[in-house]
Order: sequence, then C-alpha cells, then structure tokens
Amino acid sequence: MKDEVTGLWVVQRRMVAGPNGLERVSAIFPLVNIILAVELVPVYGQKIMDMVNHKTSQEHYLQFYLNSFADKEMFHSLPTEL
Repeated sequence: MKDEVTGLWVVQRRMVAGPNGLERVSAIFPLVNIILAVELVPVYGQKIMDMVNHKTSQEHYLQFYLNSFADKEMFHSLPTEL
C-alpha cells in the first residue's frame, strides 16, 4: 500500500499463527535472484520506542516505508501511481 502523506510505499511483515502464537514468515532467496537492495525505514508512529536503536529497529516494528529516494535505480523501479 502507498502512504498518502509521505508518498512512499509501505511494506509489512507477514505473520502466521504458530504453536507459540504469531510467528514471522521467512524465506531464503538465492543471491542470483536479488536484483536490488532496498532501504527500509520503520513506520515509527507518534513516538519511537525507548528500546529501539539502529541495530534493533527492524525487529521492533511490523511496517516499514520502502525508501524510493535511496538511489535513482530504486526511484525508477517503483511505480508512482497505485
């Protein structure tokens, strides 16, 4: 989905019900299938949690902005319209 305020695409973790509650869905991709690295910025909301730092921000949030302004390849790869 695209955020109407920032104009950035929003991606979120996929969670499924597991034996211990909700669990993240994960996969391993071969390196030859990766075309472009992306920059993810957490959707912090009104306030950043106290325990978040540059090492743990990806673990504490479920939604992230896909930074299309990271480089020109990323900017031209993402559609601007919904």
